[in-house]
Amino acid sequence: MYDILLKDGLVVDPGNKICSRLNVGINGSRIACITAKAIEGKKVYDCQGLVVTPGFVDVHAHEDLLNEEGALQPVITRRLLRMGVTTFIGGQCGVGPRDEEEYSRQYDRQGQPVNCALLTGHGELRELVGATDKYAGVSDEQLRKMGQELKKRLVAGSHGLSFGIRYIPGIDMREMLALGRIVRSFGGILAAHVREDCEPSIAAMEEFIEVGRQTGARLQVSHIGSMSGYGQMEQVLALLDGAAAEGPDILIDCYPYDAFSTYIGATTYDGDFLSRYGGDIRKIEMTDGEFKGPIPSMEVFQKIREEHPDYLTIGHVMLPEEVEMALLHPRVVLGSDGILLKGAGHPRAAGAFARFLRLYVREKKALSLYDAIAKMTWTGASRFGLRKGCLSPGWDADIAVFDLAQVRDKATFAEPDLLAEGFRYVLIGGQLAVEDDEIVNPYLGRFIKKVY
Repeated sequence: MYDILLKDGLVVDPGNKICSRLNVGINGSRIACITAKAIEGKKVYDCQGLVVTPGFVDVHAHEDLLNEEGALQPVITRRLLRMGVTTFIGGQCGVGPRDEEEYSRQYDRQGQPVNCALLTGHGELRELVGATDKYAGVSDEQLRKMGQELKKRLVAGSHGLSFGIRYIPGIDMREMLALGRIVRSFGGILAAHVREDCEPSIAAMEEFIEVGRQTGARLQVSHIGSMSGYGQMEQVLALLDGAAAEGPDILIDCYPYDAFSTYIGATTYDGDFLSRYGGDIRKIEMTDGEFKGPIPSMEVFQKIREEHPDYLTIGHVMLPEEVEMALLHPRVVLGSDGILLKGAGHPRAAGAFARFLRLYVREKKALSLYDAIAKMTWTGASRFGLRKGCLSPGWDADIAVFDLAQVRDKATFAEPDLLAEGFRYVLIGGQLAVEDDEIVNPYLGRFIKKVY
């Protein structure tokens, strides 16, 4: 008799090429069996009419921050859990915890809603060596110290390095190659928010591809929709495919929305940014503050940028057909890229995975359920070498059980904090974390260190 029996659900497990009505047995924290035979369990969850999958793996999310007391307040992670995510990769876009060891200790102190793995943020390495001018390069001595710190963090369990090239325009090929070679020597992942969006994103992708060619590092292109979803998507996907065919190992992530989000003080808004986005400042929305909503004029934009550079914006400027083109591509996996500030922000933080299932599987039927689940589980988990995203016996019993007919994202741009629906059960380590769209145990997530 198994500790837990998930009975008679449609089991979709791309890692094992499974898509059938089966029973799943769990003992302790591990998958014990998947079988068509009748089995018994001490606890039985009737999954008839429901879909049973590995817990979703978010390959691009932004972790919760430590507060002034050094403790974690679960904001992003609660929203991830409520849409079936059981593991995420943080430290994205060059931004991550300054002290990764302390972050991991705090994460495990009482447990968090979901499991967390981190990339090292390139921006944090720069800060640590005093390279505070984001528009300038680094000295040879600073780069040497950055390399030493990166090696230390990789040894301690970092899964690789993320560049926020757009946010630190002073970075050059010399800096990227030196750090990329270190990542390659460990077998880690090298991710990047590339240097430019819109038409210049083509050259920006070529720059990152060249880093992969010269270092041999495995690459991850961050949120391609917000970089090339303005008429360049077909060309950029072909560029990345062609490069991958010749050598660099490339994965791409994307979120299922046609609007980006970033801080108003970010370099995204340097120079004549408005001409890239169609010339209408009203397509840029403030998520909070006195001018919450569409920005009425450039004068107001400049005022907010000067006085509140840390306020979040949303840019309603991407082409929906371009985002869809990316999401349907076999090299692209799902990432929420979620970030919230005092509950304000983009709905992707609370809705990305539910929206993907609702919109592209159930409503548009643009993807099969099997292919969609692969983009949400096995492809990303295997990329990072996690024992997640697959229901093999002996593997971690992180599982999502949902009603495909009922799954929906409730978060909107007006109310980005609304939680997803349709998730009957979510288990982490063989324990129930969500039941009937309610979090019943928010302390099951653990920090995952990479062992090279």
